[in-house]
Amino acid sequence: MPSATSPLHALALLWLLFVAYSFLGWVVESAYCSVSARRLVNRGFLNGPYIPIYGAGALIAILLLDELPDDLLVFVAGGALSCALEYVTSAVMERIYHARWWDYSDKPLNLDGRVWAGGFVEFGLCMLIVVRVLQPVALCALGSLGEGVLLALVVLTAGVMLADLVVTHLGITRLRGKMDDLRSDVTERLALLREALPDRPELTLVTTWDDLVFRPVRRQLEARLRNGARHLRGAKREIMGALGERGGVEGLSLPPSLDEAAQHFTARLSSQERRLLRAFPRMRPSHWKDSLAEHVRRLRDAQTPRPPR
Repeated sequence: MPSATSPLHALALLWLLFVAYSFLGWVVESAYCSVSARRLVNRGFLNGPYIPIYGAGALIAILLLDELPDDLLVFVAGGALSCALEYVTSAVMERIYHARWWDYSDKPLNLDGRVWAGGFVEFGLCMLIVVRVLQPVALCALGSLGEGVLLALVVLTAGVMLADLVVTHLGITRLRGKMDDLRSDVTERLALLREALPDRPELTLVTTWDDLVFRPVRRQLEARLRNGARHLRGAKREIMGALGERGGVEGLSLPPSLDEAAQHFTARLSSQERRLLRAFPRMRPSHWKDSLAEHVRRLRDAQTPRPPR
């Protein structure tokens, strides 16, 4: 816990530590994602250069773990607390915005796709670094500032982040509606796919959200980034080609084509919404797995031979 001359001073220190670690988390994660994607990625949920969940995690470390004498205990407790924070954040954001912002379902030892074992290790190490290395340096830097300067920085950063939060919330609320429309559109198109099953058995391979929507959506976004006008006329063929080589796949036509849904969706996106989809490539509409599970069940029912009467 940082030392302070008054409760107000203590709150100012905690807030500025929150801002500093939010910025540092944004730098680290954006750099990691940019290297992985081989392009610049603003990984933040907000528009500015900060990720509040990292600031909140750092405050947990400062307030709860700073006095622990054993590094292993800091690592374990930090990893557990951070995973709890990430799980709750994921659930709350999904409840508010009708979308799963990240999904670790393909990772080992995951819990509902919201947290996983690798994240536990990474967060535990980060908590240890915060408590043992960064926190003394941060307190020394903030301690050199007068109380008036600290309060001015608090007012400035709080105002900027609050305005950013309001703008982002309004933008994502609009995106939420578009995601809901997308899910409804895809559900209708899945029904049309099932009607084509008697003559197109290879359509049973269309069972993942990427195959249905987000591969063409990503391609559409990349095309808009390159020249702002060119559309991907071959997206449909590539989607179906990725499903496996079976007879009839190359010439397959979907009734109507799924890339049409992707084009309609991306054409309605604002620049902020496109940034969010690029920053969170694993974002999916809520309950998309339920929709796909129902789709697969109906596909299997349609293929099951009925006993002769």
